Amino acid sequence: MIARINQSRWSAIAEVVLVVTVAGCSSVPPPKERIDYSASLNRYYEGRPMCLWANTVKFPVENATPDQVRTLGFEALVGSGLLVRRHGGKEFDLSPEGRSAFSPDVFNKGAGNFCYGRRKVVSIDAAQHNSRSSELVEYQYSVADPAAWAREDAIQHAFPQIVNELSGVHKAQATLLDTTEGFEVAGTPTSITPSEKKPTTQLSSLTRGKVVLAATRKQGE
Repeated sequence: MIARINQSRWSAIAEVVLVVTVAGCSSVPPPKERIDYSASLNRYYEGRPMCLWANTVKFPVENATPDQVRTLGFEALVGSGLLVRRHGGKEFDLSPEGRSAFSPDVFNKGAGNFCYGRRKVVSIDAAQHNSRSSELVEYQYSVADPAAWAREDAIQHAFPQIVNELSGVHKAQATLLDTTEGFEVAGTPTSITPSEKKPTTQLSSLTRGKVVLAATRKQGE
């Protein structure tokens, strides 16, 4: 009886160590999975274009304060032909060109944003199991077909985030859930800067020891 309990205990321990160790290993996924991951991430980005402002702005903006003009980049947008200035420079409204480039907020009439492109996956670099139903995927992306006005010097000076987004290929990682309808992005993808270390792919001896100890205690309860 004791031998049977010990055997069951060590089997459980080995199982835990195997699962945790495999979960920590990162590798380049097979071609089919890379295609599936890319499609899921691109679907996610399709509904989340890159825009100038964190919140939508309603036009016309009347009696704009100097702080509004500065933080919202109105002067640069006037210079690019997307906005027009009226009533002595205190009112800003969309120009005909601006209306065609404006992405309206369907829930707030007259409000919207200027969106200059969408992220698109360039490559899937690695993936590792997070759990039985999720994968942590590392990939590279770029902003595909950005709007021409987003490349203007005045616009990039007023909105420096555009400079970074259009600077080339970026690295990021995201958790993908394996659902009955395919992979879906869970949470928000995070960028990986060159100075950041990639997640550790191997468990330390101390961590493995803790896993074994926890499994032993659980079996003993």
